[in-house]
Amino acid sequence: MRRAAAPETEFRVQTCGPPLPVSTDFYGLGEARCRADADAPPMEMRYASPAIGAVISGVFDYRSQTGAGAGGPGAIVFGNAGEAFQCRHLDSAGNRRAVVALSVELMAEVASDCGYDGPTFGLAILPPSRRAAPLYGALRRAAAGALSEDEVLELIGMALRIARGAEPLPVTPPERTRVLAVARFLDSAYEEPLPLDELAAAAGLSRYHFVRVFRAVVGDSPHQYLIGARLRAAANRLLDTCEPITAIALDVGFNDISHFNATFRRTFGAAPGAWRKAA
Repeated sequence: MRRAAAPETEFRVQTCGPPLPVSTDFYGLGEARCRADADAPPMEMRYASPAIGAVISGVFDYRSQTGAGAGGPGAIVFGNAGEAFQCRHLDSAGNRRAVVALSVELMAEVASDCGYDGPTFGLAILPPSRRAAPLYGALRRAAAGALSEDEVLELIGMALRIARGAEPLPVTPPERTRVLAVARFLDSAYEEPLPLDELAAAAGLSRYHFVRVFRAVVGDSPHQYLIGARLRAAANRLLDTCEPITAIALDVGFNDISHFNATFRRTFGAAPGAWRKAA
């Protein structure tokens, strides 16, 4: 999905921290590091915005207004906008975290769609566990810039459900019908940019609600489904025409030929040229 070319907002995890390297108008992504001596007193800080962090390395005691616990590799740390917290390192290496910082507006939107009465996390820290593992993986990929906008929204919803404890809302028959109509539209309009907010508006749903219902009904996120539709169209044209591979890739909606080749190979098991010759 498209991101704003020059977002006006800089996102930080903590008020005194540096801006995150990747920002949109709704969230910032990247890694955060904190260094301190093991013998130093707890560090007093405050969250600049709602934030979720996956601990990559380091061991520390963590305390915030929502609770306390030990942080270590694989743990997930939650923070609310303006919330004060303390961190006391248990070794001299400090810690390294994959982080997502959110606008209050986006947090409120997703919390409302999840059925919560306020845009806050109800948990301070989640220890390493099977429950934490999917969120850890999503945060690592997000910080590396490997998640699309709809996948970031899914990450936020996952974090809220874990931190506040609730099952996803059911999908109603009208929602299913509207989402399937959007999927059929993607099958024919795959070459267009198709921003997430426009797809959600076509389904009459908010962005997060649309992404949640779409995955529940179709089995993929909207972005993944769109990439699949582009790949299917490319595969058909590789077999049915003699058009150059680069022309096909650009025409079906890929702007990066190397990305097209890698994605095609991962999906179909061979590079486009080899796949065409073997047919």
